[in-house]
Amino acid sequence: MQAQWYGDKRDLVKWGTLLELARKYQVAQILQVLYHRSNIWNPIEIDRDSVPIPDEVIQHFRDPKSICNLNSSVPVQVLGETFSDRERYQLYVAGEIQARKRIKKIVFLDPDTGLEPRNGRPNRKHVLEGELEMIWNSLSDGDVLVFYQHQPRIPDWINTKKRQFAEVIRVPDAKRAYAPLTAPDVVFFFAQKAAKK
Repeated sequence: MQAQWYGDKRDLVKWGTLLELARKYQVAQILQVLYHRSNIWNPIEIDRDSVPIPDEVIQHFRDPKSICNLNSSVPVQVLGETFSDRERYQLYVAGEIQARKRIKKIVFLDPDTGLEPRNGRPNRKHVLEGELEMIWNSLSDGDVLVFYQHQPRIPDWINTKKRQFAEVIRVPDAKRAYAPLTAPDVVFFFAQKAAKK
């Protein structure tokens, strides 16, 4: 997630959804996988002088780790390591999930855009299908996987992406959370990892 997008109306829907799911599934923790990429902020021009935005202003308004201070009964932890090398990042995420295997949790994947397009042209804003599958396989029984999906330019995008999400993690039907009156261009897909029979 790029810092420039943090703190808008989608974040209200995002964290409202996550807290409700935490209550519904009685989890002990929310683990946000941020896919954080660094930003370069353009300077401000003041009376024809170019000055950088002060670091303390950026930290106050654009620090995605500030969600850890949310006054909630369910603690939030952010995996904020910079997302640069996909393979290294995936191993890092899987290791962090495994380190919490005894904690019933929500693992929230929060990329810029969502699941890779099926046209074969993903970019750094997407989570690849293989990465989603690896993370799902890292979860413990009872854990809940929540996935952020921004509206792509395809027809019936919610159902199309929901099917793709469900197929990748091999569940019969994924669930969704959606706030069409507040943020109609985002949806959250989720599924709980069930015990193997």
